[in-house]
Amino acid sequence: MSAAQSAVATLPLSFPDPGDVSIVDGAGDWPAGVRQALGSGATAVVLVHPRPAEFADLLTARVIVDSPWASNPVIDNAAAAFRVADGNHIECRVVAEPGTDLGDALLHQLTLIRALFNPIRTATISYLSDHALYAEGSTDDVRVDFSIICTSAVPTSATVRLLTSDGSVELTIPTGDTAQPARLITVGPHGAVLAPTIYETGHRATLRRLHDTAPADRLTDLNQLYDDVQVASAALAVAEGAQS
Repeated sequence: MSAAQSAVATLPLSFPDPGDVSIVDGAGDWPAGVRQALGSGATAVVLVHPRPAEFADLLTARVIVDSPWASNPVIDNAAAAFRVADGNHIECRVVAEPGTDLGDALLHQLTLIRALFNPIRTATISYLSDHALYAEGSTDDVRVDFSIICTSAVPTSATVRLLTSDGSVELTIPTGDTAQPARLITVGPHGAVLAPTIYETGHRATLRRLHDTAPADRLTDLNQLYDDVQVASAALAVAEGAQS
């Protein structure tokens, strides 16, 4: 979470007073942290990389969610490219560090697909171990294959690919610890096109969104997160029940 706090210093003076912005770590009991922040009078709350939790009482709270993949600054351009493409099959692959909680990683994948395309309505896990997860899900009109691999052999990343009738749209997002840009490539009959790169961390992009979003419009993040948590938790409960 220190990276998110450090990102505040890179923003212009027009950004709210850092003392009025509460940054809550989503790794622990973050609902309690959000309640405490709101109770202390914070004018803005940023929730960083939340894990699945129960927070039905917070759905009316004005909180901005900072997600590992969906907060990357390329998302707006990528969403436009994915939504106009003619395809009905998405592949979403995440390479994570060993020891990563696969439930957390699946939630972040669901959040990424929501940001790029549409929310996942249902998900079914077909394989689950300590080091990998494979699942199938669907939006209202697109099938999504999810995979998570825990390894230290290659850097952490997320890749989303939509297959089309004459090519593909592929997005690769590197680890959010640096400002290394994501790569958005559209392949069609006339070749491959690389979208302009954006050198900015997801944390900074989230803080910019906080600055640009009116308080009344900050009600959607937790509601959307809540729906994604329900999908991820239901899929994990079934998979873990089948293993026991």
